[in-house]
Amino acid sequence: MMKQTIMRISLLLVLSMAVTAVASASGTCGPDAVPAGTACLDRYEASVWRVPNPTTTNAPLVRKIQLGLATFLDLAAGGATRLGVEADDYAPCTDDGQACAGDIYAVSLPSEIPSAHITWFQAQEACANSGKRLPTSAEWQVGADGTPDPGPDNRATDCNSASNIVSSAGSRGACISARGAFDMAGNLEEWVADWAPLSTACTGWGGVSDDRMCLAGASTDVGGPGALTRGGSFGDGTGSGPLAVVAGRRPSVTFSFVGFRCAVENPGPLPAEVDNGVRVSRNGSDAVIRWNIAVGATASAVLRGHVSALPVGSAGADERCLVAHSGADTLTDPELPASGDAFWYLVRGENVLGNGPYGFEGLHGVPAAPRLSATCP
Repeated sequence: MMKQTIMRISLLLVLSMAVTAVASASGTCGPDAVPAGTACLDRYEASVWRVPNPTTTNAPLVRKIQLGLATFLDLAAGGATRLGVEADDYAPCTDDGQACAGDIYAVSLPSEIPSAHITWFQAQEACANSGKRLPTSAEWQVGADGTPDPGPDNRATDCNSASNIVSSAGSRGACISARGAFDMAGNLEEWVADWAPLSTACTGWGGVSDDRMCLAGASTDVGGPGALTRGGSFGDGTGSGPLAVVAGRRPSVTFSFVGFRCAVENPGPLPAEVDNGVRVSRNGSDAVIRWNIAVGATASAVLRGHVSALPVGSAGADERCLVAHSGADTLTDPELPASGDAFWYLVRGENVLGNGPYGFEGLHGVPAAPRLSATCP
């Protein structure tokens, strides 16, 4: 019994060591996004992926997507399929956004060809599955401010405004806004949340800008309103730019030059990582876990698992949420691990805005991605 207790104490300290410098950034926009007013706007135009088994085997991958941490290698390892590169291949997700829930996911990734051939409804669903939404036109504008207004396209670093072909997201290194968003001028026109009467005329901005402005001549035809697109595309030349706005696209129609990016509310300050004051002691045969409540937290959750089933977040029934939404800083665990095994424990902070991390995975001694588990609510 004493040996089992010692094993679980020593492992707890390894898993719970704090890295507060990394945790301090967790309350702002994710690594795939930039601040745009009260929203976090995706840094890159979205690539859309079909993720198999999103609620079971690939639940950790979906969580990484929603946290803005998923990489191309993560998606490939999960068997995800990229969509919308050469055709409208989103079915069974339909043009009007039906049968899309838990199917297609928008990911803000550099160096990938962003997805097109997508309706406004499908784009909205892909954002929603990723825990996001389409940005409003005003949020998009804030994110675009400072983007160079296209002149000649040198086909290398300038905004992609005259190549007649889509470029990889972020590959035009000079086409970046003041807030760090890429390709806000040219490459793909981008759906935003706003609708307007379907425009039939482009009156332009007059002397203000040479960017396209197509908000005039409301159509009286049957077929629905127009959904705004912003930024212009790879074929608009100097008409693309941070002020380009078009209301001439029906939300149920696809185009090879229209894509999107997502946004989410800026969550504000989430709890920091629990510090290295986590301790386990023995009270008879019970383990007593004590911790310092995380900075910014009003409650805590404690996760327990078996050493034999590491890493954290592995599929299976071995992980257990011992407590969640608790205002306490002490917990007694009367259960003992099986002979030859040991328990690990992780503690996270919680507040009304969300959950802090369980700590961070290490890569050659350097903190990397946060540990993920879907066990605690």
